[in-house]
Amino acid sequence: MFFAVYTNGSMIMQPTFDKLRHNTQDVLFYVKLYMLESCKYYYLLNSKGEICPLELNGGKLISIVYKHSATPPIIAFELESPDRGVEIVDIYEQQGIYFPPLSISASLIKHLNKVGLKAFLGLE
Repeated sequence: MFFAVYTNGSMIMQPTFDKLRHNTQDVLFYVKLYMLESCKYYYLLNSKGEICPLELNGGKLISIVYKHSATPPIIAFELESPDRGVEIVDIYEQQGIYFPPLSISASLIKHLNKVGLKAFLGLE
């Protein structure tokens, strides 16, 4: 499955990348879903549907990991930064009301871009 995630947190899902709407500037990112037993990996895609990290303020986002077997479920980002290399960082614990992990990720990415990766991770 493929997703287009918009700046307002909404998203659309299609079985192929070609069926996603690509004519809007409101798309924050595209992902391709890989499901495992304990988690879901969402790999970032460019506008051509190729796996490609998302450029961030201070680094790159390689994938979003939704650890649904954890209690509570956890959203993690696989990040690449010049100082720390590639690492998977638990970002958000989903408490109480369920929100789609890609919608939460959209909000987190917008905040990360505003403050920078080092500040986002509490390294400054």
